[in-house]
Amino acid sequence: MRFRLLTAALAAGALSAAVPATASAQTGVVSAMSCLAQTDAAGIDAMLARAGSPLAGEGATFVAEGTAAGVDPRALVAIAAHETILSTYVPSQAIHNPFGLGPGIAFASDSAAIARAARTLAAYYIAEGRTTLSTIGAKWAPIGVSNDPTNLNANWTAGVGAYYAALGGDPERPVLTSTQEAAPACLGAPALSPPPADAAATAGPPVVTAWGGASPATTGAGARDGADPSTGSPAVIEGFVFPLALAVGAPAAYRDAYGEPGPSECEGGRHQCAVTIASAPGAAAVAMASGTLRGATPAEAERGIAFWIETSGGDRLGYGPLASYAPGIGDGAAVSPGAPLGDSAGWLRVAWERAGAPVNPYPLLAATRPPNG
Repeated sequence: MRFRLLTAALAAGALSAAVPATASAQTGVVSAMSCLAQTDAAGIDAMLARAGSPLAGEGATFVAEGTAAGVDPRALVAIAAHETILSTYVPSQAIHNPFGLGPGIAFASDSAAIARAARTLAAYYIAEGRTTLSTIGAKWAPIGVSNDPTNLNANWTAGVGAYYAALGGDPERPVLTSTQEAAPACLGAPALSPPPADAAATAGPPVVTAWGGASPATTGAGARDGADPSTGSPAVIEGFVFPLALAVGAPAAYRDAYGEPGPSECEGGRHQCAVTIASAPGAAAVAMASGTLRGATPAEAERGIAFWIETSGGDRLGYGPLASYAPGIGDGAAVSPGAPLGDSAGWLRVAWERAGAPVNPYPLLAATRPPNG
């Protein structure tokens, strides 16, 4: 079993067939994206043009239809990115259907499809209280359905969330115009982009960063604070390394969103129970500790976890799906700290469990390689 990140073509209430997409195409779309304000139609058009999308010129449509439906227009763009790589998947162009609506519904124009997608979300999702990507995905792309034999739907929430985050949205909050920041904090910050061809000469080679023994800065004695569930002391793993191998100074942006509202049950409620690290697309993911790789369950996949490293000490370290995987990586494979697992798509979701209890990984991550970028 390999833990692949592929595009699934999905429908609102009824699924279409799965649309294959290459990891390189997905990474190219992520690298074309930049942080935008919700209603920046010109910015959306510029991004679509950089991505080589036939949807270029529809920025005003995304903004008008999304705003009228109460849906962040960037979320509509993110869904189209995940479903059909912004309509660069050729069969979607013939029927003007960048969202996989249907199955197989043909629209007179791309603008008509954008309007239908926005209104469908408003009438059949938001009206039911499905306002987060995880709750939308549970209906838009249900896991375990018969016409998804390879379980591509398990990647919907995390995949759409990666594109949404690249556009400046917060995938951990409802994707409504009223709950997302109109002008996100990332505006004006340099966009993450793939390293240049001569990256080795300009930024140096990727480096595996090992935890140096500094005590993680926990804010309390609970697991949600990064403490050991049994002792209340800062939780650590001997031999731990940061999950991405990056050049010195390369961006690795993340924050402590563990306790924010999300799809997972932990600490007495539904929270994120994970940390998402943004980096340049194609960054090398590496094993955080010694152990055995295990595939995620469907419920764990819906939370954005593709696989775990199970250690001999009773820890499980979870990873979101990668854009590509290294040879030999699959269920049952043994890994050592720093071993290459594959390439990220520009973001990586990280979770941690100890003796079956979720633990906030942020303090240990920050003690190993503090967030930057």
